[in-house]
Amino acid sequence: MQSRKTGRLGITVKRDFALRIDSLLGGIRSSLGAVVEYMRHHVQSGDLSDEEFKRYCHFIGKSLVGTIEFSNDLYREHPDITPDELKSDPPKSK
Repeated sequence: MQSRKTGRLGITVKRDFALRIDSLLGGIRSSLGAVVEYMRHHVQSGDLSDEEFKRYCHFIGKSLVGTIEFSNDLYREHPDITPDELKSDPPKSK
């Protein structure tokens, strides 16, 4: 039986559920990055003003922060799911 823990955001999830949610959050972050790149291309082609781009990027940045905070909360609940690159001493490559 898996234990449940409550994180900073007040959520309580099982480990396997946390892994799946974190994976989905990573996909969201990737998609948001693609939106920024798509908009950047349209600034260059004149379809979007610099001011609009900055405003939309600010909103996307806030969204990214929310997904990162959510993932960090999952990592606090289940430290063993924390990606190696986010650990203080990542393993040395051979």
